[in-house]
Amino acid sequence: MSTVALHQPAIPITYARLLAELCGRWHVAPEELMAGTVLAREPAPPSDTRLTPLEFNAIVDQALRLTGEPALGYHFGLHLKLSAHGFLGYAVMTSATLGEAIMLVEKYFTTRSGALRLSFFIEDDTAVVQVDSMVDIAPPFAFPFESLLVGLCHAGAYITGLPAMGAEIRINYPEPAYYAHCASLLPCPIRYGMPLHQLRFPAALLDSPLMMADATASALAREQCERELAALSSQPLVSRVRALLGEDLSRMPDLDTVASRCCMSSRSLKRKLAEHGVSFSELLASIRREEAQLLLAEGRLSVEQIATRLGYRDPANFTRAFKAWTGDTPRQYRDAVRSGQRRAVKPLS
Repeated sequence: MSTVALHQPAIPITYARLLAELCGRWHVAPEELMAGTVLAREPAPPSDTRLTPLEFNAIVDQALRLTGEPALGYHFGLHLKLSAHGFLGYAVMTSATLGEAIMLVEKYFTTRSGALRLSFFIEDDTAVVQVDSMVDIAPPFAFPFESLLVGLCHAGAYITGLPAMGAEIRINYPEPAYYAHCASLLPCPIRYGMPLHQLRFPAALLDSPLMMADATASALAREQCERELAALSSQPLVSRVRALLGEDLSRMPDLDTVASRCCMSSRSLKRKLAEHGVSFSELLASIRREEAQLLLAEGRLSVEQIATRLGYRDPANFTRAFKAWTGDTPRQYRDAVRSGQRRAVKPLS
């Protein structure tokens, strides 16, 4: 996994404001919650501002610390009304069926989250909404998964009018002590210690009609969702290419694949990158170098493991490349960071 997604502005500021509103229950003032975060530097940002996952997570960390409530993810998921999700929420509410609503969430989820990926599929007679992280999230930071999956289950019960959906949430972390105290508040049971983060419910419910179905209103809301998706996809070309290269560093796409995803030919992509003063190979090398420096500084993985994560089949090739980039071997670089002779590189921005 890569750190690139952590730096892509994708999370609407609405969610930070709603979290501040929720923290008022614990007598935490918005100014106190935002102190030291990016929003403290701009107290009245435009309503269309988007935060990076790193910026939003800093606010979440502050909220967990100030409220002293480890189950804050549950409360946030229950606190979010569908209208809080903007046009996507309205499109979901006015869909014809539950299945149609979930497919809309899957299609436009990237307009609401930067570091998480949502997928929907059917397993035998069970409908599954799965949430995967595009970056490493160390347990027990379960807030994003608990809030999202509880929120989805809560929203499903609301739009169908079926409070007992036979649903189940699965979380890939050990069961926390706070779950037993909060289980009765949740829309469905949660099973911890499972392989993946999922919301599961009977597939037969996908045909359930929604109480606020409105074809005209849904079509209008979808048009707005398409505009948001297009706006996010039209980020500057160099940033777009860096993001695509960083999605999975162990299997970086080649020039042809990236060009196709940017809706242009390989020749056009090379020419446009040259206009920005950079080449495809330079971007590839810079992402690998910065990610390698970050992982070496963290010290959790061996040099061989880092080489594999960056797509090198032979660790010796990684060592040669790293020395060409920095003048040090990977082990020399790690030792220098530990001794304070070098400063750890910041993640990609």
